[in-house]
Amino acid sequence: RLWFKERKSLLLREDIRNTSNIREISLLEMLSHLIPDRVGSPLSLNALREDINVAFETIRDWTLLLEQFYYLFRLTPWSRKVARTLKKEAKAYLYDWAEIEDSGTRFENLVALHLWKAVHMWRDSGEETVSVHYLRDKEKREVDFVLVHKNTPFCLIECKAAQEELSPSLVYFQNKLKVPVAVQLVHHPGVCKKMKEGNFIRWVVSADRWLALLP
Repeated sequence: RLWFKERKSLLLREDIRNTSNIREISLLEMLSHLIPDRVGSPLSLNALREDINVAFETIRDWTLLLEQFYYLFRLTPWSRKVARTLKKEAKAYLYDWAEIEDSGTRFENLVALHLWKAVHMWRDSGEETVSVHYLRDKEKREVDFVLVHKNTPFCLIECKAAQEELSPSLVYFQNKLKVPVAVQLVHHPGVCKKMKEGNFIRWVVSADRWLALLP
């Protein structure tokens, strides 16, 4: 905890302040305290603007700055039409997931970070053009993550702390989008269940086992 507090203070009060023109460092600190509670949900810049009482452009720029300094990263919702994606809110996740208090959200952030690193590893090695997003429809059905190759989803990932029964949203999106593989990750060890329905494969598996397969 001491290391984390010192790191965050150095990031905000030295690294960012010395390379930007931000004068209201205390307000930027306030923003960094609000974001962990919003991890795993669509990040509303308008709501943050109202909480901190600054202009929308300021919140937008500060969030981008925190992203550039590796405090957070954002995942956009996936849609076959890019224009729809641009209009929807992204989700924010932290590079230091230990800052998150809620255990379920912290688990989701941990998985997000592993997927984020794997995608960038694939890109940097020139092997595949893969991206990671999330899924959400108008009825608020949602899947935590979707891996996409050439605008085609090939793997759905849902995070559940202990629930081994398949998420209805995971099954729904797999059927609707014709995604070959769906994975439900659980937080406790020793779980590995494989189900097959037609051309679809579904896994309920411990996160430590499945994440170990990623680069």
